Amino acid sequence: MKRVEYLIGRNDRSLIGYIHEDYSAICDTYRKRPAILVFPGGGYSHLSPREEDPVLFPFFTAGYQVFVLRYSVGSDILSSSPEAEAAQAISVLRRDAGRLDIEGDKIAVMGFSAGGHLAASIASHHQLYGEECRVDAAILAYPVITMGRYTHKGSRDMLIRGDKQLADYYSIENQVGKEMPPCFIWHTAADEAVPVENSLMMASALRNQGVPFELHIFSEGRHGLSAGHNEMGPEEKGVQDWMMLAISWLSRLFRFAY
Repeated sequence: MKRVEYLIGRNDRSLIGYIHEDYSAICDTYRKRPAILVFPGGGYSHLSPREEDPVLFPFFTAGYQVFVLRYSVGSDILSSSPEAEAAQAISVLRRDAGRLDIEGDKIAVMGFSAGGHLAASIASHHQLYGEECRVDAAILAYPVITMGRYTHKGSRDMLIRGDKQLADYYSIENQVGKEMPPCFIWHTAADEAVPVENSLMMASALRNQGVPFELHIFSEGRHGLSAGHNEMGPEEKGVQDWMMLAISWLSRLFRFAY
């Protein structure tokens, strides 16, 4: 495994990647692979470590090149948009696809809570930044989607700071178009921090635009479950299947069997 790091945007945010060694010259294995770019949650006020390594490495084990963007949060949002940083990170992966052994037309984003909002945001707005910032798939885990009635107030306050135009722009249920990539969405019905209506609204918007999606609602489980294991909090066995389901969905979409 090789580790790479880039600095992204005017705030020099870290883009960290873990790349498979190239053994294709000595055995029958992949050289170029699909990539996944992860956005941790944290309400746009901080970044949650439980949504980095615990979710990165299962996808690495499944054969993907994996990356995490530690995007701007808190007061740093005033000087740099997390969405612009996400666009630049995707552009870097596509620009350096050869060096990073990435299949340039198979780049997925995966976000959790506020990071899920960021993933949905760049997936719906990527055309504003150029074709090299295109997203080919999105995995949204208990995502913040709306800035309206069912929003997560902390994320809304930190991101838009009372700006009504930004509230409209970042209400992703109203931003979904036909160019939106396929999405995998999961949530729990018991989530008290980010209501499940966020994922239901996203699924409805995708359905209305004819965009393929897969939606899983688990009956139980608190917010911020990550992989559902006990890295940071009580284990939630009921949701642990989400990762296997997401890997299977993405492998079918990208026609990638490992």
